[in-house]
Amino acid sequence: MKKSLLWSITGVGMLWVLLSLFFLPNYATRVRPNPVTTTPAQLDIHYEDVVVHSGDLLLPGWWMPAESAIAELMFVHGAGSNRTSHFIDSLGLYRALNKMGISVLSIDLRNHGNAPKTTGHLTMGLEEQRDVFAMAEWLDGRGTTRLPRLVMGASMGGATVIHALASGLDAEGVILFDPALHTADSLVQGAVVNTGMPSALFKLYAWASVTFYPLPKAITDTLVLAKALNQPILLIQDPEDPVTRLHFAQELAQANSYIDLRLAAAPAATAQCLANKGRWGSHVAAFKCDGDWMISVITEYLIDLNIERAQPALATSEY
Repeated sequence: MKKSLLWSITGVGMLWVLLSLFFLPNYATRVRPNPVTTTPAQLDIHYEDVVVHSGDLLLPGWWMPAESAIAELMFVHGAGSNRTSHFIDSLGLYRALNKMGISVLSIDLRNHGNAPKTTGHLTMGLEEQRDVFAMAEWLDGRGTTRLPRLVMGASMGGATVIHALASGLDAEGVILFDPALHTADSLVQGAVVNTGMPSALFKLYAWASVTFYPLPKAITDTLVLAKALNQPILLIQDPEDPVTRLHFAQELAQANSYIDLRLAAAPAATAQCLANKGRWGSHVAAFKCDGDWMISVITEYLIDLNIERAQPALATSEY
């Protein structure tokens, strides 16, 4: 009986090792269908449907011009999301930014939303950064007077922005929102959130993913690249984010004096802004939970950059 139980445990363990090495990395980095089903018109935001050319890819997006604009912002969504980013309430964020005089360009990254598929897999910024450069080229091609350019990335979008900056992206202002700074840890924590199983079970799969798949590592490690950036960067972090965790943001802020780390207030577990998010909790929830605070922080940052006419936000209920 004992020998049979031992063999059963050993068999299950070996099966899990094989799954972790050969199946889970491919499965977990695959992007599931998540089509865009709403538009900015839902919040009475003036917008244009646009197409951004990223190499041979035609990426659908929205251009949301502000009246008397003072800046232009490129918004980069997270893994498995799209330009609507419901966890963030990105439509409400676009509206709030427009009210500040900031025009917004938002697209579906490759393999996401309504965009074309390439490999169908995430690369946590390595390939997605090409789409950020394409957004910048689209703005350049409009032929109007160049306004200060901002770029904002959420979760994997934050990692994508970091990789683009390290590759030479030109932007006067950078806003990182719960960025995925440590790829392996984000993979582990994402698996925990999705399954409810202990994190120790996913260490091997995360190692295999980073080691054998085209994901940030070694000289392309996102945190390593972020520590070397040398321009003022606003980093907004949810302190209890279960996926892109606080201590990596703190490590970055301690290592790079250009980082202005701002911690959102931790919402109560029963807060309405966390409804229907399950174990994802406060991941990228700062705007949805306290839009006034987040917009005020962005406003302060723009003033520090000498980008004028940034106005305090309206109450969150008016977004």
